[in-house]
Amino acid sequence: MTTTIAIASGKGGVGKTTISVNLSLSLALQSKETLLLDADLGMANSHILLGINPKFTLDDFVTGKSSIDDVITITKDKLKFISGGSAINNLLNLSDLERHKIIQSFNNIKKRPEYMLIDVGAGAEASSMSFMASSDKIIIVLTGEPTSFIDAYSLIKAAFLDYKINNFGIVLNMTVSEMQAKLNFNKFQSITQKFLDVNLKYLGHVNSSQRIRNSIISRTPLMSKNNKNSDTQYFDNISQALSLLDSNNTGSIKFFD
Repeated sequence: MTTTIAIASGKGGVGKTTISVNLSLSLALQSKETLLLDADLGMANSHILLGINPKFTLDDFVTGKSSIDDVITITKDKLKFISGGSAINNLLNLSDLERHKIIQSFNNIKKRPEYMLIDVGAGAEASSMSFMASSDKIIIVLTGEPTSFIDAYSLIKAAFLDYKINNFGIVLNMTVSEMQAKLNFNKFQSITQKFLDVNLKYLGHVNSSQRIRNSIISRTPLMSKNNKNSDTQYFDNISQALSLLDSNNTGSIKFFD
């Protein structure tokens, strides 16, 4: 059985893709069969953080040039990866029917992974919401900035009202300490649950780090089998907390349904 986890954010610039890539690698390095789908359609950049240049992308599947298995790239750390492509009009302008085709196509994958993480586009656009509703679990990446709070709240409100999604995991990024992260989570939880009947669960935090910034600039993933340090521990901790996050039952079509 595959657990699908959509990783979303209310706005860009909060490090959603950094979280998606390194959390996926953390699971893969624990010998858990893991697939990362870059569903930030048309603006996909997970491959840059992974330091790879896939031969095929999701666009090749959508246009009928390749099967879903053919567009899977396997990294040196055994992470399976599907690139969303970059600035491709075919993906930017998908219809509901085409999105459903992508979601249902995962039933045809020869070997189903234990985990599939979906890096969805920032905000509450149709594609992002569709992929979120089709996932078992949802993670929202948040920073301590007021704009991040406001946009994340708007995303959660749209997901709850339009798709009946009521369980969300929260990861605080670019923090200075665990204490600050938990204080920001408590503040965000208080605001959100005052107006919406949703469940928020704190999954962990990632401190601001020069090592993480360097990994992005150098296109070398922070997480690797030869690299264990205080920064990689953040992602290992989040991976351990995933089992505590409740699934959503939206009634929508699901990946691997």
